[in-house]
Amino acid sequence: MAQQNKKRVISKVDQLTGAEKAAIFITNLGTKNATPLFKYLKEEEIEAVTLAIAGMDNIKPNVVDSIMSEYYRMMSNDELLLEGGQDYANELLEELGDDIDSEKVRQKLKANSENTAFADFQESKITQITNFLKNEHPQVIALIFSQLDEKRTAEILGHLDGDLQAEVIYRLTTMEKISTEVIEEIEEVIKEQMGGMYTVGDRIKSGTNAVAQILNEAEIAVERHILGKIEERDAQMADDIKQQMFLFEDILYFNDRTVQTIINEMEKTDLVMGLKGVDEQVKKKFLENMSDRAGAMLQEDMDALGPVPLKDVKEAQSRIIRKIKQLEEEGQITTRKMGEEEIVE
Repeated sequence: MAQQNKKRVISKVDQLTGAEKAAIFITNLGTKNATPLFKYLKEEEIEAVTLAIAGMDNIKPNVVDSIMSEYYRMMSNDELLLEGGQDYANELLEELGDDIDSEKVRQKLKANSENTAFADFQESKITQITNFLKNEHPQVIALIFSQLDEKRTAEILGHLDGDLQAEVIYRLTTMEKISTEVIEEIEEVIKEQMGGMYTVGDRIKSGTNAVAQILNEAEIAVERHILGKIEERDAQMADDIKQQMFLFEDILYFNDRTVQTIINEMEKTDLVMGLKGVDEQVKKKFLENMSDRAGAMLQEDMDALGPVPLKDVKEAQSRIIRKIKQLEEEGQITTRKMGEEEIVE
């Protein structure tokens, strides 16, 4: 069963490609004012910008300010959002008329908005996916992983053979741009073995950062096994991945104000479960940043839980990590380890 692609809310300039930056500028101009600009673009550039407009939903004003700071200085309302989307892209094509092959671009827009050949991997049963992948080449599996979200990738990864895990992750780390021909070949394999008619996406998530995000979601045994194997093969690559990973124990090096913010923003049940079995120093870090009464209650709740499955602890820690990343993205906290450059706030 397929799911619809979710559009992004653009909140950081470094999330954008060149085409997306151009799309933000054009979106703000409106179709009438933007049309003349398209006459100076090549057809492939028009396609790229139009697809980018269709793929965006909301663009935060701070992003627009960064790209066109002088033009958008008036936008001081943080709640204001620019609207893009499929309808806006189609309206632009109407304004362009015969200047380009609009139908060709519309077909690409349609394909871009439909489910990709990898969409079913998000919802299919793990056993079905594992059976499909077990006989595939590691490079094929790496490409499929590059299309999935980190949590689903980590879940599937945990069901693969240990050596295959490491090989796939190594290939995902070193993966570069994939040719259309290769993607189409893999699409045919998926159609034949998984069923359904889909269009294949072309947004590849690869490199050390993508792998770090996947391993953040993986079970600790899987994470350590894969990093160990990669370290044997390429120590620098393994170190690069580790540097970009967030480990739960890193909380030990956060300043007190950051830890207090995390405590205030987290569900109490996640704190209770997430701190079960952790290093005593990490637990102490949390307790020291709570009132005596709150700390005592937390400890009582942890003791009352008794033995719990490690899986439940890891899931709670993952939720804490995701909340920490969210808080940092929102600018509420900064996360730094000892030895990193201090920031004056």
